[in-house]
Amino acid sequence: MAKAASTPNTRVWLDQYDITGFLNAGSQEITQEALVATALSDAGPRRVVGGYDHKDGHTAMFDGVAAQIDAILDGLLGDDDDHYLCRAWGANAENSVAYSSIVKLVQRPHRTASGQLIIMETQLEGGGGMARGLVLGNATVTGTGARTGRNQGATTAGQTYQAVVRVLSGTFTSITIRIQESQNDGGADPYADIAGMTTTLTVAGVTRLTTTAATEAWKRANVQAFTGTNAVIIVTGGLVTGT
Repeated sequence: MAKAASTPNTRVWLDQYDITGFLNAGSQEITQEALVATALSDAGPRRVVGGYDHKDGHTAMFDGVAAQIDAILDGLLGDDDDHYLCRAWGANAENSVAYSSIVKLVQRPHRTASGQLIIMETQLEGGGGMARGLVLGNATVTGTGARTGRNQGATTAGQTYQAVVRVLSGTFTSITIRIQESQNDGGADPYADIAGMTTTLTVAGVTRLTTTAATEAWKRANVQAFTGTNAVIIVTGGLVTGT
């Protein structure tokens, strides 16, 4: 059984930002409804599983410089848009486990005391589903090409498979990333685009791609077009829990 240290390879991405370097602690809480369904004739408790909720907490070290942690989180105040949080616990290389969530900011108190750093205690709560998936792409790309395919299992029609594409930084004018599928890692069944799971970014940013169509077991990220010098990309994919 593999164990993992919390540092130095844990990563936390919020939208198109890698906020790991500002954090010194974090938590991810998942709660599931267990509805009491005990009848008079039952000798012990009976429960039925309902929905679930999730929340994420961070202890961040204050940095007030433009485009750093204070400004990033301040941009979430009063913002009802979906924001995309991803945690790669203990490892962030391609094929590592990644938890991707849709979140909204709930609170962000600043705390300080004599002889201590200024600390921000941030809480984000679920604004949509969560997916336990894999890192499909974590690279500095300089041209086109596919990342390695990963066997994530087939999904059935009605389930939601999602991929979150992040371009963190780089010198580029356009990058197009497609999510592709195959039954057997491109053997007898060559990789093909999953309909609707393509995005083009011209600046650093984040895009969430989804499909409710049935998908094949193997998935990969493919940089289909690139104009520029380099771009740092993070692509995660997985089945949204509860779909």
